[in-house]
Parts: sequence; structure tokens; C-alpha cells
Amino acid sequence: MNFGIIGFGRIARKFVQAIEATDEGKIYAIGSRSVFMDDPYLKEHSEVKVYKDYEELLNDPQVDAVYIALTHKFHKEWILRSLEHHVPVLSEKPLVLTATDVDEIQEKVKKTNTLCTEALKTKFNTGYDHLKEDLKRIGNIQTIYANFCSDSLGLPKTSFLFDKEQGGALNDIGSYVLGFILGIHEEEIDKIETERKDIEGINYYFRSKIYFKDGCIATAEGAIDREMDRYAKIVGTKGEIMIPNYNRIIDYTIHWNDGTTETKSYPFKGNDMTMQIQDFIDDVKNGKVQSEKHCLVDTKKILEISEMISA
Repeated sequence: MNFGIIGFGRIARKFVQAIEATDEGKIYAIGSRSVFMDDPYLKEHSEVKVYKDYEELLNDPQVDAVYIALTHKFHKEWILRSLEHHVPVLSEKPLVLTATDVDEIQEKVKKTNTLCTEALKTKFNTGYDHLKEDLKRIGNIQTIYANFCSDSLGLPKTSFLFDKEQGGALNDIGSYVLGFILGIHEEEIDKIETERKDIEGINYYFRSKIYFKDGCIATAEGAIDREMDRYAKIVGTKGEIMIPNYNRIIDYTIHWNDGTTETKSYPFKGNDMTMQIQDFIDDVKNGKVQSEKHCLVDTKKILEISEMISA
């Protein structure tokens, strides 16, 4: 399956490595306004076409699907344009910046009968599937904690992270934290309490408590101004599960109330993006317009909670 990449920054370079471990996936073209032909990747892959104009890439009949790796505020425009060309889309998270934007994309998906999936890699890895099964073993879920905190203050102030239109912790990593919590505990929410650190309209830190109507309390923490060990912890009535780097689950440990432990390990082929690419390829081949693992309704729910936190 021939992929075109729109945007060729850091995350796209990880994508080109990940796709090598898939069945049938290959990079056919790159759309970038800043890449040069002496780029190391292009020198090693001279067969890859380069387009300075994204529209020209979409007009290429050999492009079977696109991966959108632009900064956040440009996702919506190029998702919609790709769908208009009937080109299936795998877009980096956040898919878009508002819940109402998802509605617009949903309408375009229906009109064009073309797949669009948010690349929330967490939900596509084998370790995540096994974690959801093991949750049934630890009894009623009482608390969930997940964080994604890193220190990005050393980045240039021209970085998209410090752009009021698209930057900040919640926009950048909120999808990981909230997507994980909402994916493993699909219950109705009662209320949300949040503490935030905002400077000049940019969110540097948030810590939100999400109260579910079944009694479970989840804490979502994210930052671009501080470094923390990244992990998730799920506490049930029979034990608890510790998941290091929950956004790309390889292993986790179950601590039972009787003092025993159980460690699970699920290494992935390629890198942590490979399985989401493979799932997308399979969905395109099977004519699907929604991912069963992470559909647009899931994306919209993440953004609705994100908007509640912002409010």
C-alpha cells in the first residue's frame, strides 16, 4: 500500500521506520515544503517522490493513503482535502482541535465513504488489548492515574507548543492521557475538577480529576514544563496494575492484594507505531470507514473532555 506523508518532521521520521515492519505498507511520496533532496532519508530512498505542494501529492493516482504529520492546527484542512480526494487518512493526534471539528470530518467521511483514523498508537498495541482483559481480574476499578509530563521549555519559542492557536500541554499530550483513561473505563462521567497553569494563553500544566458515576475516580496529569516518570496505575478491589510508559505498552505488573505479583510482557514488532499502521492498512483493504479500535466517536469524546478541562 503506497503511503504519502504530508509533513516530514520528527514524528514522520519515526513513521517511516515503523512502516518497514508492516505487511504491504511502503512510503511512496512525501509532501513537505521544507525538506531538501540531500535529506539523509531521501538520499537512501531515491525512489520516494517529493512534492512541495500537498495538493499535488493528493492528485497522484499512485497514492493509496496518507499519513498527516503536520502541526495540530493544519490537520483539519488536510484531512478534509484528503477525504475529498477519496484518499484514506491516518492523522497524528490530536486529530483536530475541537469536538465540532470532528463532526465536520464525520460528515465528510460519510459523504466520501473514506476512512479517517486518529493515530492514537496506545490503543493499537497488543499490550493494551491484554491490559483490558486483565482489568476484569482485579475487581471493580476504584482509581486510575495517568501522566504525560515532560520539560519542553528548552525548545525555541517559535515551536508550535508555544503557539496560542495549537500549543500547550492539553492540546499536545491530552490525547494520550485522556484517551487511555476513557478507553479503559467507558463509564458515564459525573464531574471534572481541574488545576491548571496557563501563561499568556498557553497551558503549561494540568491535573484533572474525573469522577465517574460508578464511583471510579481518574486523575489525568500533563505538562510541558516539568519532567516526571511516565506511568499509569489502575487500582481495583482485588489488586492494582502498574504500567510504565502506558502510551506504548510493552509490559505491566499486577500487584495482588495477597502480596503476589504477576508481570506481563508484550514486545512489539517494529516500533510503537507499527501496529497502528498495520491496523489502518487492514481497515483500508477491508473497505472500512471507521476503526474498530479507535473510532471518530472516541476522538470526539477525548476532545469534549479536553474542552471541559479548558473551561
